[in-house]
Order: sequence, then C-alpha cells, then structure tokens
Amino acid sequence: MSELRSVTPTTVNPEEDSPGAGVGAGAKRPAGAKRPAGASIRTGTTIIKSVSRFLRGRKTSVNTKRQISAAPGGKCCEPRKRRRRRMPEAGGARNSAYIVKIIESLKKKTKFSRVELDNLCKLYTKLTTNSSQQQVGRSMSSVGRRSQSRPAVEGIDRAIFRELLHDTFHVITEDILVERLFCCWDREIEGAIRLEPWIIGLDVFLRGSLRDRIDFCFHVYDLNNDGYITKDEIFQLLKNCLIKQPGEEDPDESVRDLSELALKKLDVDHDGKISFRDYETAVKGEPLLLEAFGQCLPTDENCVVFLATLQP
Repeated sequence: MSELRSVTPTTVNPEEDSPGAGVGAGAKRPAGAKRPAGASIRTGTTIIKSVSRFLRGRKTSVNTKRQISAAPGGKCCEPRKRRRRRMPEAGGARNSAYIVKIIESLKKKTKFSRVELDNLCKLYTKLTTNSSQQQVGRSMSSVGRRSQSRPAVEGIDRAIFRELLHDTFHVITEDILVERLFCCWDREIEGAIRLEPWIIGLDVFLRGSLRDRIDFCFHVYDLNNDGYITKDEIFQLLKNCLIKQPGEEDPDESVRDLSELALKKLDVDHDGKISFRDYETAVKGEPLLLEAFGQCLPTDENCVVFLATLQP
C-alpha cells in the first residue's frame, strides 16, 4: 500500500499561492491558514484579463472575416457581378450573341433581309459609339458641376437622331416634329433609342405600308398622346411652318384660319377633333393629307438611296 501511494500523483491543493504571493510556487499553505484577500483579487483580475483577451481575439477574427467578405473579391460581391452581366445596357448591343438573337427576332417582325439587318446593327453600333464618345466629352467638360440628368442609356440620342433625319433621310422639319419623331421611336421614354425599336421604326419609315404610315404620322401629330388631334395641336404644328408676310400685323391669325380649314377637312364625323378613324379615312381618300401638318417621312427616292447602302 505504501508503494502504491508513492507512485500515485500528488493532487494539487486548490489553495496554493499564486506566483506573486510571496510563497514559492507549488508550496502548500499550512493547515488552517486563511488565503490572503489580495491574492484572490489578483487571481480574479488575471482571469478577467484572460477572458478579455480571448473575447478580443474572437472579435478581431470576426471583423477580419467581414472585411474579407466585403472586399471586391469577396463572396458577397459575386451575386452583384452576376446581375451586372445580365444588364443589357452594359454593351449588350455590341455583343455578337445578343445581335444574332436580335436579328433572328427582327427577321420575323420586319421586312428587312438578314443582310440588311446585319448592316443596320453595324450602323447602330457606329452611331452609339460616337454618341458615347460625345457624352464622355460633355461629362469631362462639366467636371465640378452637379449633374441633374439621369444616367446615360446606351442608344441613339436626340442629337444623333436629328443628324440622321437631316443628313441621311433629308427630313427637314420643325423642332417640335423632330421631338415627336424621336418620342415615337423612344417608346420607353429612356432618352435614347435602343437597337430593336430603332430597326422597327426604320421598317415603317422605309418600307411601311400606307396603314403603317398613317398610324405613324397620326401618333407624331397627336402631341399629348390622348388619341386625338385637336385644333390647338394643329395650331402648334403649323405655327412655325408659315413665313410671316411683309406688313402682316398678326401672323398667328393666319395660322388659326388655316388650322380651322385643316380641321374641317380631316374631321370626318364633325365632333371638333380628329380621331384616328377620321385621319385614316381622310388620308385614304386623299393621300396628300398624310403629312398635312409637317414632314414626317422621307421621300421614296431617299428611301431607295438609303436601302442601297445596306446591300452587300
């Protein structure tokens, strides 16, 4: 029994002094002696410091993980990158797969051939590239000034559209009609004409039937999009078309007279305004009334010239 007791490890007394208590490390306190109050305070302080260091280390590791996940290469950014790749604005029209898909869709919706559609897509790419460069130039020149406009959308803007009308199709018309023509192409009201609406608009512009052109011109002349052409709208459309004659005191009076005559000619049901049915009936009876309130379409000769540029 005595040999077994000598081999058995000695149990540490829980009331041993701490290293700084003035007693050697591992020494036992005499039986019945009380533990000093300072030693218990120091021991408690040491435990609290250890716990504090442990918690501080855990907090640092958690913050480090959060910083890594919030970094540009972190996992939390991956879903946002995937969403950006799906956005059509990010050069979608210049992506070959996107253009192939658009061509296949437009081949069924328009009268253009595959070759013509491909060339129209190339023309669109060229026009939008020039437009983007001009926008960058304008943004560089306006550094320091707060911009109030919406973010730029990829497409043909108003300036490029006006140049196309004047230089390519020779549609020389008033500013109010240029704006209305642009709005008829920009159906989504984004401030730019995207690829598909651009080609569908050209299909009506260049190869549309009489019914297509009647519908197009009516929507151009319907300034407030309420489905009717009123006398006031006719006045606004004709106001800048007439040249003031020498000695004429009130040129607007002549415009009002002309507006009344046009209204009587086109108002088939005599309700004081021109509906689409009124307009269609009048134009079919007299095709020259199609562009009665201003030029909206290119001439047949200009259409032939432009279509020739799309051939191989």
